[in-house]
Amino acid sequence: MAAETRDKILDAAARLFAASDSGGASLRAIARAAGVNSALIHYHFGSREGLFEAVILRALRPVQARRRALLETLRSKRSVSAEELAGLFVRPLIPGPLNGADLDDRQDPESDATDLRLLARAFADHRPLVQDLTLKHFGSLMYGFGDVAGAALSELSNDLKQRRMRFCVQAALETLSGPEMEFARAEGPAACEALVEDLIAFLAGGLDAPAQIS
Repeated sequence: MAAETRDKILDAAARLFAASDSGGASLRAIARAAGVNSALIHYHFGSREGLFEAVILRALRPVQARRRALLETLRSKRSVSAEELAGLFVRPLIPGPLNGADLDDRQDPESDATDLRLLARAFADHRPLVQDLTLKHFGSLMYGFGDVAGAALSELSNDLKQRRMRFCVQAALETLSGPEMEFARAEGPAACEALVEDLIAFLAGGLDAPAQIS
């Protein structure tokens, strides 16, 4: 029962935190949406900040698990292309293409979409917190990611690599959680995959661009 209540709170919080018009999503609003009292939120999560971190972490876990699987494949290669590196930013955000299933063939597509909107909003508004949570809970994965990125972008300075990688994260999240993906979903799996491939190609071009343009 406690686990079910906790999940209900997390589900409600994810929807409200992800909503562009949520105004920050108060604990009272989350409790009302979850059908519980505010005391239960404090019991399970301690504070609004604790709840927010728990929601972000829940959304990150499946993404990072898929990223780990892709990363292991790339780390076994002698060299990694900019397009393969760009794929590490994009494909883990969508379950379908990675397991051979259609994008709509998921247990809960609505929850997947909510989590993407949540991560996009959190990265835009609370990037230091998202980065801290990522390093704290997925540190070894991110260091491996950094190794692969460093090898693929060896001509760039560390600061420029980091900046371009942040661009990739934000662009991938905003595109896949926004209207472009909604339109593609309405057209079907082939349109979704075409959007993903186009996004990867676009990001690869940015990652691989010369450090200075004369």
